[in-house]
Amino acid sequence: MITRLNTLLPHALAILGLLVLSVIYCKPALNGKILSQSDNAQWQAMSREAMQFKQTHGVTPLWTTSAFGGMPTYQIAMETPYTFTGYIPAILTFGLPKPIDVLFLSALCFYLLCIVLGTNSWVGFVGAVAYTYASYSPIIIVTGHETKMLALAYLPGVIAGFVLIVRKKYLLGTGIMALFLTYLVGANHLQITYYFFLVLAVVAIVYTVYCIVQKQYKHLIISGLLTILALVLALGSNALTLWTTYEYSKESTRGGTSELTPLPGTSADKSKGGLDREYAFRWSYGKFETFTMLVPDIYGGSSSGALSNSSETYKKLVSMGVPEPSAQEATKHWNLYWGDQSVLGTSGPVYMGAVICLLALLGLFVIRSWHKWWLIAISVLGILLAWGSNFSVFNYFMFDHFPMYNKFRAPSQALIITQLSFAALAALTLQELISGKLSREELQRKLKWTGMIIAGMLLVIYAASFGARFTNATNDAGNPGGDDVFRSRLTQMFAGNTQAADELMTALYVDRQDLYHNDVLRTVIFTGLAFLLLWLFLKNRFNATWLLAGISLLIVVDLLQVDNRYLNAESFIDENSYSQPFQASEADQQILQDKDPYYRVLNLTASPFEDAMTSYFHKSIGGYHAAKLQLYADLIERQISRNNISVLNMLNTKYVIVPGNDGHPVAQRNPDALGNAWFVKHILWAKDADAEMKALDHLDTKDSVVIDQRYKALIKDNPSFDSTATISLIANNLNEISYNSMASTPQFAVFSEVYYEQGWHAFIDEQPAPYCRVDYALRGMQVPAGKHTITFRFEPSSYYTGIKLSVSSYIAMLLLLAGSVVMNVGMNKMNKGKPKSV
Repeated sequence: MITRLNTLLPHALAILGLLVLSVIYCKPALNGKILSQSDNAQWQAMSREAMQFKQTHGVTPLWTTSAFGGMPTYQIAMETPYTFTGYIPAILTFGLPKPIDVLFLSALCFYLLCIVLGTNSWVGFVGAVAYTYASYSPIIIVTGHETKMLALAYLPGVIAGFVLIVRKKYLLGTGIMALFLTYLVGANHLQITYYFFLVLAVVAIVYTVYCIVQKQYKHLIISGLLTILALVLALGSNALTLWTTYEYSKESTRGGTSELTPLPGTSADKSKGGLDREYAFRWSYGKFETFTMLVPDIYGGSSSGALSNSSETYKKLVSMGVPEPSAQEATKHWNLYWGDQSVLGTSGPVYMGAVICLLALLGLFVIRSWHKWWLIAISVLGILLAWGSNFSVFNYFMFDHFPMYNKFRAPSQALIITQLSFAALAALTLQELISGKLSREELQRKLKWTGMIIAGMLLVIYAASFGARFTNATNDAGNPGGDDVFRSRLTQMFAGNTQAADELMTALYVDRQDLYHNDVLRTVIFTGLAFLLLWLFLKNRFNATWLLAGISLLIVVDLLQVDNRYLNAESFIDENSYSQPFQASEADQQILQDKDPYYRVLNLTASPFEDAMTSYFHKSIGGYHAAKLQLYADLIERQISRNNISVLNMLNTKYVIVPGNDGHPVAQRNPDALGNAWFVKHILWAKDADAEMKALDHLDTKDSVVIDQRYKALIKDNPSFDSTATISLIANNLNEISYNSMASTPQFAVFSEVYYEQGWHAFIDEQPAPYCRVDYALRGMQVPAGKHTITFRFEPSSYYTGIKLSVSSYIAMLLLLAGSVVMNVGMNKMNKGKPKSV
């Protein structure tokens, strides 16, 4: 018993240290404060309708009308009837509040990976800190990319499970891999999941080569089969999410393909079933910008970064007569970034840590394990992928030929792969240094090489500053750069005074240069101190304990110092203050007086198709989502953005919010909105989608409807319009919409509901009835004479069948995990006292 406690104690202390660090870093969360996350606010606005429905009816609806005219709710907020899958994450994180929970979870999973790779507990602590507190993690947390951070947290745990399989801990490794992969996939960030499979492929290739060289063919086959079993269980446990997402993707801008011929002058460079190439490769990391992994702010840091009162920009603002409090507030959100992502902006750089970079580089020379080779391979892979369009010969090939890769954007995210590999390399390097298995003379020589390489890098980075302009104006394509846009904003701020704007831009360039030089000096200090610690250790000036203590302190200070530039105490606000973004304007209040809740709103005071805040109060024509329905995106591009009133009418756009003369939003009522459903006099048949869309240019949507001729078989007779006929909405319960109709002759009805055939079924008097796509994006159907009840029900089989598959696979995964743990404990007792295999 005492021996077992002595074995567990170092791990308990290391895990406790990781827990304490996450609590200290995000201490305001324990005081009831929450993060002010811009993207999370958008999500709250989009999901409010669904959450209110759940409060009333006890279940989450599968369809929402709050954004883009209507879309599946599970693409905004996936909820299932079963909740037991949340128990394990809650146990692992002790029920701590956000973001303490995800930081600790990330550190815990990477700690597991380090231990599985063969490090001791203290080195595992160092590796976990290196992975979790690389700058990208706090940056995505503060911006509200919660699913991405969750996926990052579970990723090391999956790799740990695979490594256990490789080490012949077959059942335990399979159980752990299946468990963490279940939650990684369940985070529903498909791009991070895709990167995981790329990493797994690289590791598998390296491991296969290793086994062939070692002639371990049986072990290779067993490992491969168990890895497949873990994948099947994890993917099966997420059948609900994967199936519904796949089904939706075929109809969305991420996976679907527009039926329309591209407009003249627009990009036709859209891959089949994927994104437009130009759109997909936005946020490509610059090649020289990759040095931010070593020196964080050489490109300014954030597009909305903070400057001190000693900055040239602050001094210039004050000298221009701007009050000091206003100048301080302005310089808290100044455009400091000037890299390749300048026009779009960025929340901050990917900084791995100066000490971590030094250790990872040293690891190339000192690590003897075969793990080094796959870690090097994925390091390079992550960097090449992140360069995106800046390394087009590689990335365009990936985009055009790799399955599903054309559905993802923002290639800079690929640096999470390098974030994992650098942290693992650093941990393995420390373990080699303290193991005593390499001669100190040899290690000193290799440390010298590493020091010279790092010094050379820093010299190149510093020298490059003297040729830099610290600006990103007009880009190579002749389009306005980020600084052009920022200068325009400054000109407006100073009422058209271009001289004042130019003077502020000049001051900004000086501040960017200072940030550059200051961070180079900062990296010199941290790498110098780390080099000194390593050198003195190799000279026997102190033991491994003092080395690890010193290195740990340097890494924690280094990373948290940079992290605090992006996620700090000011990022937290009182929960009561969080509702401020959702305060109803006078225009909102005016619209909400309408007793009929089933209408739509177009808000022109914001970018309507990039902003979800309108959805908090209304059923919006616009919204914010990375994967809109393709047919609705086409309608936005070809009709709504051109202010086609007839199309807005058919979408039942009853109110338009516009800027008033005093700058405050004003609600304008549209008296011609066509309501929820109506009968038309005429049907126009279009030969294809282009003709259907073209007809909308001048179509009177009140009297006529245009339909693609592919649906002709669904409509038996032309409508015989009855002026006395009526059709009205009874109820819209999101998952079910009901109408009453009365007519003396057969009619054709148009419903102001977005067409989505993957789950919507129509019924007339509870008998199945066909319906079709009309006016390119709506639903229509023939209605027989007489009095009838028409019902649309959203019943996607992918959801209901997916639930059954998910539950059964999850239970099987838990049984495997529990059985493997029991067997592993039993095997350990049996093997007690026997020599351990390497």
